[in-house]
Amino acid sequence: MRETREAAHAARRTVLRAGVVLLGLLAGLGIWGGAVFHVAFGRALYMTIVTMTTLGDAAIAIRGGAQELWVAVAVISGIVIGVAAVASLTGFGWVEYFQTMRRERVLRRLQQHVIVAGGGRVGRRSARELQAARRAVLVIERDPQLAMDLQQEGIECLHGDATDRDTLERAGLDRAIGLIAALPDDAANLYVVSLARDLRPGLPIAARAAESRAAELLQRAGATRVVLPEISAGRNLAAFLTRPTMVELLEDGSVEEIRVPEGSRLCGKTIADVAAGGFTGTVAAVKRQGRFLAGIGGDTLIEADDILLLVGDPERLAQELPLLIS
Repeated sequence: MRETREAAHAARRTVLRAGVVLLGLLAGLGIWGGAVFHVAFGRALYMTIVTMTTLGDAAIAIRGGAQELWVAVAVISGIVIGVAAVASLTGFGWVEYFQTMRRERVLRRLQQHVIVAGGGRVGRRSARELQAARRAVLVIERDPQLAMDLQQEGIECLHGDATDRDTLERAGLDRAIGLIAALPDDAANLYVVSLARDLRPGLPIAARAAESRAAELLQRAGATRVVLPEISAGRNLAAFLTRPTMVELLEDGSVEEIRVPEGSRLCGKTIADVAAGGFTGTVAAVKRQGRFLAGIGGDTLIEADDILLLVGDPERLAQELPLLIS
């Protein structure tokens, strides 16, 4: 955001300087023209503008050397100012400026999104999985080429340093529903988690760790969940053999998880009421205050902040979930 403000101030200063110079030349030539032609200042200023823009000088009759000199100076001044203006505008980098402004508008419109710190292999894969789950996602990546590649792949990306407070604020941390710290360096992830936890105490944060010691530090710093790729890969491989049906459900999107917000129409209703209301999926589990409820049935009441595990057709779930939690 600071860079954008500085660019905007530089643009205004450029335009202001050009305007002051132009007005000064117009006023000076207008006064001189008024003295040469013995006409009112307004009329002389008009003739100055017409002549400087090379639109013509047919409205005046050249009667002497001074008048010829005035016309010559006015035309040359118009050309010089025009060339200088074009050079100033192109030299400032207006294309990049407007692209930056457009990016800022996109960032300000982001709501209920997940921020992914790091656009490497882990971060990119996380972003794709979030998109597949129809979640808004924004990746923060320091490498400009990698950031550009992510944009070309259709992944919204912010070029910047995720360990910087201003960058996290530009990414809309105050409006995000979660953060993934997927930087390749454990120390950098630890800093991101600490900073995000300081800015958003209740934000769910998932972090990647390369070593067990780093995982402990990340948890102490406030990470909600820490994943070690080697351990995670081992669990997934074992689950493929021991719980293949569950793995298949998770991979094809047949399982969804939602948190019941305060004021939702689900609050105070039973699981049977949800089914009677037209929901085609099944409420498979309810997690309340960090624990799964045992023996849920049709008469189980749903409360605010409950986490519901839903099973159903992926396309139908995608259509019904927004209506379900409204």
